[in-house]
Amino acid sequence: MFQNVAQIDLNANKFTGSIPTEYGLLGNLTQLGVDFNLGITGTVPTELMECDKLSLISLHDTGISGNITFCDSLGENLVVRVPDVSMCVEECLCRCQTLF
Repeated sequence: MFQNVAQIDLNANKFTGSIPTEYGLLGNLTQLGVDFNLGITGTVPTELMECDKLSLISLHDTGISGNITFCDSLGENLVVRVPDVSMCVEECLCRCQTLF
């Protein structure tokens, strides 16, 4: 039903809960932004590695924790904006960035 969704921008909307694993079904997803939603918790779903067009994941100022371990499957064109660069494991090929 939503196969053509390319960008999800949920920034600063007071969302709570976790990032839905179903986002991994969005084959045309290029950008996912959930910045400034401290109520978003849990980990980044590994299902997002199915989104082979994904070029940006932005998680700054959220309650998300844990490591992002799947970026190597998406390659070095993926930019991951995180509150703490240690969330990206050493083996990741993606470019992890922190926002200042």
